[in-house]
Amino acid sequence: MTTNSSSRIPINSKNTKNEHKLNLFKLKSDDDDDDWTRAIHHDLNIKRRTCTTFIPKSSATSDAGSSKDDIQCGCNRLRREHSWDIIDGNDREWDRKKHTESACNNAYGCIPNTHIHYIRCDIETHPLALTRLMFDVWKVKEPKLIMCITGGGKYFKLSERLEREFMKGIIQAALRADGWIVTTGFKTGVVQLVGEAIHDHKVTSPQDCIIAIGCSKWGAVKNRASFISSKVSTNNSNQGATTRSSKITKGQQYLEPNHSHFFLLDDGTYYGYDIGDYRTRFVLETANYKKGVPKVTIVVEGGPDTLLTIYRDLSNSIPVVLVDGSGRVPNLLANFLIRTDSMIHRNGKDNDGVNWKHVIDIKVPDDIEILKTKFRPYTNEIRDGLRDISKGSKTSDKEMDELLKCFLYCLQPAVRSKIRIFSLDSDESLDDTIFEAILETKQQESSEKNKAVNREQLLQLALAWNAIHVAKEHIIKDDLSDIRPEIKEKLFFDALLSDRPQFVNTFIKLNFDITQMFYERQTNQPWKLKPEQLIRLYEDDTMSNQRLYLLKKCFHHKKFSSAQDLDLILKKLVGDYFKSIYTRSAANFWEQLQICCRCLVGARVADSRTVIYRDYNSDDSEVPDPEEAQKEVRELVLRDLFLWCILTNRIDMSKVILSHMQTRICAALIASKILKSYEGYAYDNESKEFFHSHAEQFEIYANEFLKHCYSYDEEKACEIAIRRINIFGGVSCLQVAVDADDKCFVGQPCCDQLLNNIWYDKIEPAQFTLLQRIGLLLGIFTFGLLAPFFVSFRKYKRTPSYFENDRKRNYEMTVNETEQETKPLVTKTKERLRDYGINYSYIYESRSGYRLQRSFNYFRHLKQFHESPFIKFSYNAVSYIFFLLLFSYYLLFNFKSPTNESPSIHWTEILVIIIITTMLFEDIRQFLWQDSRSIKGKFYNYFIKDLFVSLIRITSYVLFYIGLILRFTYASTDENLSVAKIILAYDLEIWYIRSLAFLGVARNMGPKLVMIRKMIVDLLFFIYIILIAMIAYGVASRTMYKYNDDTDDDDLTFDGRSVFRHILYPSYYLMYGSTDKELTALDQNRDLGTSIATQVLLAFHMLFVNILLINLLIAMFSFTFESVQSQTDLVWRYERYSFIREYFDRPPLFPPFIIITHFIELIQFLIRNLRKNKNSNMKKRQTKRFKMIGANHEIDKDWSEFESYATNLCARTILFGQRSAATTLVPSAARQEVPSTTLDTINTSQLSSNIDFKAITDEIVSVKRAVGDLRTYAEEMNRCMQWMMDAMERVKMSKEPKPKLRSAVTTSDLKQTEE
Repeated sequence: MTTNSSSRIPINSKNTKNEHKLNLFKLKSDDDDDDWTRAIHHDLNIKRRTCTTFIPKSSATSDAGSSKDDIQCGCNRLRREHSWDIIDGNDREWDRKKHTESACNNAYGCIPNTHIHYIRCDIETHPLALTRLMFDVWKVKEPKLIMCITGGGKYFKLSERLEREFMKGIIQAALRADGWIVTTGFKTGVVQLVGEAIHDHKVTSPQDCIIAIGCSKWGAVKNRASFISSKVSTNNSNQGATTRSSKITKGQQYLEPNHSHFFLLDDGTYYGYDIGDYRTRFVLETANYKKGVPKVTIVVEGGPDTLLTIYRDLSNSIPVVLVDGSGRVPNLLANFLIRTDSMIHRNGKDNDGVNWKHVIDIKVPDDIEILKTKFRPYTNEIRDGLRDISKGSKTSDKEMDELLKCFLYCLQPAVRSKIRIFSLDSDESLDDTIFEAILETKQQESSEKNKAVNREQLLQLALAWNAIHVAKEHIIKDDLSDIRPEIKEKLFFDALLSDRPQFVNTFIKLNFDITQMFYERQTNQPWKLKPEQLIRLYEDDTMSNQRLYLLKKCFHHKKFSSAQDLDLILKKLVGDYFKSIYTRSAANFWEQLQICCRCLVGARVADSRTVIYRDYNSDDSEVPDPEEAQKEVRELVLRDLFLWCILTNRIDMSKVILSHMQTRICAALIASKILKSYEGYAYDNESKEFFHSHAEQFEIYANEFLKHCYSYDEEKACEIAIRRINIFGGVSCLQVAVDADDKCFVGQPCCDQLLNNIWYDKIEPAQFTLLQRIGLLLGIFTFGLLAPFFVSFRKYKRTPSYFENDRKRNYEMTVNETEQETKPLVTKTKERLRDYGINYSYIYESRSGYRLQRSFNYFRHLKQFHESPFIKFSYNAVSYIFFLLLFSYYLLFNFKSPTNESPSIHWTEILVIIIITTMLFEDIRQFLWQDSRSIKGKFYNYFIKDLFVSLIRITSYVLFYIGLILRFTYASTDENLSVAKIILAYDLEIWYIRSLAFLGVARNMGPKLVMIRKMIVDLLFFIYIILIAMIAYGVASRTMYKYNDDTDDDDLTFDGRSVFRHILYPSYYLMYGSTDKELTALDQNRDLGTSIATQVLLAFHMLFVNILLINLLIAMFSFTFESVQSQTDLVWRYERYSFIREYFDRPPLFPPFIIITHFIELIQFLIRNLRKNKNSNMKKRQTKRFKMIGANHEIDKDWSEFESYATNLCARTILFGQRSAATTLVPSAARQEVPSTTLDTINTSQLSSNIDFKAITDEIVSVKRAVGDLRTYAEEMNRCMQWMMDAMERVKMSKEPKPKLRSAVTTSDLKQTEE
C-alpha cells in the first residue's frame, strides 16, 4: 500500500481540529482494499496494549498446590499466554497503567466470509482516531443520528409485543435518520436482540445498509486469536492457546455477527466486559466531528453497570430513552420519575431556595446532600430497589452509595428533562420517543447557552423521522421566516424525495415560495422553466427499486436527460392528444413535418419554455401583473409536482399537491389515466389491482369536484368540464375522462347537460311540445329556411362592451399627456369565447337598428340552425336512408352489363359511386382532424381502439371498390358479372349494418348497440370451440360411414367445395336441429356397424353442441346483457360523447354535397399555409375544436378561480380523510334566491350539516330491534334455567333455596314503553 506524503497527525491532543482530515491513500491493487496498514500504523497510530510484567493474582498465590504455569497474572493471563517475554515484578498488586505498554497493532481487517470491519485498539487511543478511521478509511456514510443501546448483558425475557416494538423502533430510527447503532457488540442480552432485528431486516430488505458498531473489550472476545493478522508476527508462538477452545468461560463471549464494525478495546487484561466511559467519549467525539450529530441512549433492562452508563451519558448531555416494562433499571427509574414529578418545581427555586434550573453535581458532598434532602421520602425505597436490581452481583455498601447518588442525579429537574420514557401504554412509537428526547435536549442546551435553536438541523432530523406533529409544535411554530431560503429549498426538496406529504403541505401552507425553485423570473418575459430541477426529481432512485415503480419501464429504462423526455412519457401515458407542456410543440402541419424530419436525424427541440398565454389575440392580451403572473407560475409548479408524484407512484403526496391546485378536476382525471396506463405495464395481478383501485379513487375525486361545481353554478360547471386547459397540454376534462374510460364521470348530470347543450348548440334544447317538434321538422324539411320562424333558439344576452383608446393596455406609463393628445374612447365589443370552439353559451345581441337587427337575426339563426350537431345528424340520417334505398334499387333493378342499346351505366349507379366516394373523403377528413397529434396516434384511435367498428367501416369501402372494379373489368358475360354482384350485395349488407350507428343517439337503443358489439366479441371467442366440434364430428362421421353412396356423381373429393359440402355444411346445420338428412342417410344401412357407431357419435355431438355449448353461449350473452343493462345510462352517455363529437366536427352539408365543403376547406388550407411565410402576422383561421376556448386570459382565470373556490372544501376533506358534503350544497337555482349572508352561513356549516337523519333513524330502529331480540333470547334462557332449577329442587340436590331469575324485557314491552 502506498500513500501520499503526509505528516503524522497527533491524536492525543483534545484540541485537535476537525478540519485536519486524513490524506486519502491509494491502494496498490484491488486485492488490497481491506489492508489499512499504512493508515493504522502511520497516519492514525492505532496500537494495542499488552501486559509486560507478571504480577500473580492474590487468589492464585494463596493456592499452594497450584503449578507455576497455572498461576494467573493480574491481567488474567497465564504466563504462557503473554505475548512478550515478560519479567517478574515485585509489586503486590497488578496495575494497568504501570504494568502494561502499547505495542504494534496485530489485529485488524475483515472477519472472514463477511464484510464486517474490526480493529484492535489500545483503550488509551484517543476516540478521534477511531472517528477518523470510520470516515476517512472505512468510508462510512455520515450519520444523522447516533443511537447507543445499552442494558442487560445476560439473558432476559421481554413480552412479545414489547420485543416487537423495540426491534421495529430501532430499525426505523436507524433507517429514517441514516443512524448508527452503537452497542457492546457481544452476542448476549439486549445486543443479541438488536442483532436479531438487524438480521430480520436484512432478510426482507437486503438493499438497506444499517451501520451497527460494537465497542467491545478485546480480552472478552471468544476465539480472539483468530482475529490476529497473519502478516504480523509475535514473540510467543503459544499465544492464545487456551482461547481456541469452543467452551465459553466466564467473562468471555462471541461477537454479535450482524454488526458492521467492531472496535476491540484492549486494556491489557483478559476477561471481563468493562471499558469504562470509552463508548461515551467515542460517541461525543463523533458527534462533534460532524458538527453536532444528535445522539441518544436507549436503555433496555440492565443492572448497576447500566445505571452508571445512564449517569455518564446524562452528565455529557446525551438524552436517554427508558424502555419501561423491560425490567430492573428502566422500570425502577421510570417509576420514580413519575412518582416524583409532582414535587419538582422546574421553573425556579423551591422552598429551600435551591435553584433547580442548574444541574447539581453529585461529586460535591454538599450538593449530594441537597439531593438526598429533596428526595428523602423516597431514599429508603430507592435503596431497596437498587438492592433488588443488584442481586447476582457483588455490590458493596460503598458501591451502593454511588448507585444511589447516580439515581438521585437522574431525578433532579435539570436532568430529568433529558429522559424520556417509552411505554406500550402510550400512543407514541419508540422512534418518535427517541426524536422527542433529542429535540427536548437540543432545546434545553440552546436555552442554557442563550443561543437560538438550530432549527435547520432539527427540521432535517424531523423530516427524516417524518415527525410532522412534533415539528409543527416545537420547531416550525407556523413560521419559517428566519430560515435561509436555500435551506428551506433543500428541506422542501428532501421532503419531496423522501415522500413526506405532511411536510410538503405545511411548507406550502406557510407560503413557501416554490416558484423560484422550478422557474426563473425574466424581465418583461414569461417565466422560464428550470428543467434541471425537474430532472433532479425524476432522476432520484429512492423508489426505483420498488415493485410498483414503473416509470423506468415505460421509458425503456432510459434516464431522463431533458424536458422533452418528460413530454414524451406524458404523451405515452396520457395520450397523443396531450400537447407538450415543457417544450415548444408544432403549431401546424408543416411544423410537425419539420420536427419529424429533425427527429429522424437526432435533433432535439431546444425551446423549453412554458408559454402561459397562448391563442389570445394581441388586442385582448396584455402584459400580466407580476403578482398575477407569479400566482400562475405557482399553479404550473404544482402541476409539475403533481405529475411527478403520479408518475413516481407517490399517491399520498399527490393528494396533498392536488388540494393546493386550482384545476383539480383535470388533474385528478389525468392521474386516473396515468394509473390506468401503468396497469398495462404492471407485472402481476396485485400490482394491477393497486393501480386500478387508485385510478378509480382519483376518478371519484374528479366526480366529487364536478358535483360541487355543479351545485354552485350549473352553467359554469358545464363550461369547466369542456374548457381547454392550457397548463395540462390543452386537453379538456371530458376528453381525458373518455380516454381514461371514466364512465361515471361522463355519466354525471353535469356532463349529460353539457352534451345535450352541445348537441343542440344554439337551438333551445327543451322543445318537447307537439307544436315545437312540428316546427323543428318544418325547419329540417325546408333546409332551415323556415327555422328562424318556427324553431326556438337560445335567449340572447346583452353584449358586454367596454371603452378603450387605441393604445394597448400594457401598463405603460404616460408622461405630460394633455387632454388634446388623448385619443377619444371607442366602444368595443368584448369577445368571451372563440368561435372555433364550443360556444353554445355565447349568444349576444348586437347594438344596431331594429330593421337591420331583424335581418341579421334571420341569417344568424339560419347559420346557427345548420351548425347544430342535431341538425347535421338529421340531414345525414335522411341522406343515408336515401343512399341505402338508392343502392338497393340499383342492385335489384339496374345492375346490368353494358349493351349496345344502353352502353353507359345507369344514373343511380353514378350517384351511388359519388355518395360513397364523398363519404370516404369525409372519413379521411375525420381521421386527419382527430385530437391525436401524430399519425401513429391517429391510426390507433381510429382503427385499433374500436376494432370492430373499424373493420366494418374499412370492409364496406374495400368491397365496394373491388366490386366496382370487377363491374367494369370482369363483366363480359352474365356469369362474370355475377361475381361483382355478389361482392356488392355483401357490401350492401354491411352498409345496412352501418346504419345501426344512427340508433346510438336514442337513449333506449344506444346501450343495445353496445350489447351487440360486446356479444359479437364473445361470439368470436366461442366460434373456435364450435368449429372444433363441427370439424371433429364431420371428419369422424364421414370416415366411418359413406353418405350418398347411391349417387356416383356426388362423391367426396379432395377439393375445397366438396369438403365444405360434405363435411362442414351438414355439421353446421346440425347445430340448428336439422338432423333429418343425417338420420335418413344412416337409416338406409341401419344394421351396419359403421352406421350404429355414427349414430352414437351423432348423439354425443348433439348433446355436446346443442345442449352444453349453446347454453354456455346463452349464459355468456346473458352476463354481457346484465353487465350493460345494470349501467344503461352510464353506457349510453359514454357512447354519446363520441357520437356528438363526430357530428360537431362534421360540415353542415351532407353527402354528396359535402364534397363542396371538402373542396373549400382544402383551398383554405393551402392558401393559409402559402401565405404564412409572406405575412407571419396574418390572423390564422383555426380548425374547429371540441373544447370551449376562452377568448382571453381573464376568462381562463375566471374558470380556474371558480373551480378552486367550488372544490376547495372537497379537496380539504380528501386531504384529511373526511367525507365530502357535495349532496348538502345549495343548488345553483336556489342560490339565486338566497341572500349572500345565508350562503356564507351554509358554506361554513357544510361539514357539520352533512348528516343523514333518515339513515341514523333507521340505524337506531335496527339497534332497538336487535336489543329486543337479545332480550327475548335471554327470556328463553331464563325459562330453561328455571326448568333446570325446578328439576334440581325436586331431587333435592341442594339445601339452599333456589335463586329467583329476573324476567327479561321483550320487544313488545319496548313498543309499549315507546307508546
